[in-house]
Amino acid sequence: MPWTFGPEFAGHPTPVEMRELRGFTPIQRAAAFRARMDSFYFKQVGTIAAKSPWAPFPLAIMTCIGLETIGAYKYGDAPRDDNRHFRSVAEELHGGFAREENDPRGNAVTLSTFLYQGFRNSLAHGFYGKWVFITHDPAKAKTFKFDKREGLLVLNVYWFYERFSVVANKYLDQLCFATDVAAEPLRTFDETFRKNFSHWL
Repeated sequence: MPWTFGPEFAGHPTPVEMRELRGFTPIQRAAAFRARMDSFYFKQVGTIAAKSPWAPFPLAIMTCIGLETIGAYKYGDAPRDDNRHFRSVAEELHGGFAREENDPRGNAVTLSTFLYQGFRNSLAHGFYGKWVFITHDPAKAKTFKFDKREGLLVLNVYWFYERFSVVANKYLDQLCFATDVAAEPLRTFDETFRKNFSHWL
């Protein structure tokens, strides 16, 4: 039984099987990865990003997964599991995420670190936001708001996904237009791809 990597893409008219990855160039892998993200991530997550059906919590989780994925391919998997790649993409969404504030433990951290530790980690491992609360209501938070007194962040989850979608698609466009495999963005993309799909390469 063949294992599917993703759908067809320009120049490859049939779905991509995992075993085919070995014969692809880095440029073909980038095109296959873009098709995979469009079909398996953006098309599916777009259903819950439409506000009807109302699904802010799953959307928050899927946006964090998207940040993690794009960050790893754009910046490389961070050593020692410090997830700098997640934080780097968050800071691209809004410059305010690079600002330092005190977390509830009293540590001065960037809001991107705050988002990673008190939101991404707690969503993935405990299914709740620890220091971050989500809203769908722009009156409560059009983008995000940090409450210094409480040490808590309120995040508009629809804005969060929309901004991520813009940043991610800009990166994917740059990746698919790139031609020099020794330069960015293809160099880091291919390093991460080789690491993640080493069994098939």
